Amino acid sequence: MKPVKNIIYFFFFVFLLISCTEEIGYEKGENRPYVRIPERDIMMETDEDNKITVTPIFDNETTAAGKFKWSVADQELASLVENEDNSVTITGLKPGYTYLKVESEDGKLQYTSTLKINQAFQFNAPIFIDFGTIRSDSPFNCMLKPSDKLQGLVDINGFVSKYGIEVDGSFNWLDRNTHTNTLGFPDNVTFDMFFNDGIHVASAGFILSKLKKGTKYTFVCYATIDDGGQTQTRYTATGQNEKSGLLFTSRNTSNVVILEDIVPDDNQNIKLTLNPGPDNYQWALFYGINSLIIVPENYDLNSLFD
Repeated sequence: MKPVKNIIYFFFFVFLLISCTEEIGYEKGENRPYVRIPERDIMMETDEDNKITVTPIFDNETTAAGKFKWSVADQELASLVENEDNSVTITGLKPGYTYLKVESEDGKLQYTSTLKINQAFQFNAPIFIDFGTIRSDSPFNCMLKPSDKLQGLVDINGFVSKYGIEVDGSFNWLDRNTHTNTLGFPDNVTFDMFFNDGIHVASAGFILSKLKKGTKYTFVCYATIDDGGQTQTRYTATGQNEKSGLLFTSRNTSNVVILEDIVPDDNQNIKLTLNPGPDNYQWALFYGINSLIIVPENYDLNSLFD
């Protein structure tokens, strides 16, 4: 049976090669009409948020004015929406490998490309972020300087997302090797932080980007500062909805602020804003953050600190 299989695969490959390189019913020549898919090998991810649009190229405007149709060999892997300009919008349904074809209504012009669909990132596990100049080990994503822009945040299981984070405004930073905590954070997380003098910088924060539409995100904020005054930070997460929380940060060993179920805005962003709380009596109104945890909906928050 194996030789028979090999023969079948050979002829199938030859058919694909012909369909990719030749237009049916036309002799070879420089002036023959053609339709092409720009990429011979297309790669995409599942989910509505990751849909792509493919626009064919033609030999001239006359050919482009004709009517073309699209198809995918395995309809379980992808759905197609044909557009008026002869382009197609593809949504990946599940991972797999198939073929995408465009052809004229009479079938004389056609072209085939491979289509590989990968599983999109599934936000099922927390993402830990450490702020400050001292690098922390995995699972922490380290934002060492306020000028850094992190893209492709990694969750605790090592899966890479498309999520990004950058500073909105400006922060100073400090590190003091004196802090301890009872939350289970490594010392490097509590030793350093992003902070501001609230007298001169009234507020600053972060923009989290490329989040998934309609998904609920919970934010766990932790900060500690070795100051004898009473420092307090207000954390506000804003997307389609908004929630705020207050945290006393002076030599804080065990407390966090939890902002639950924030939905990204229409641009797939959530903004996290920090400013001095109403009970901040420190002489310079210090406020800041050591660590941020981004948590999926319905995740057991107690397990974060086991």
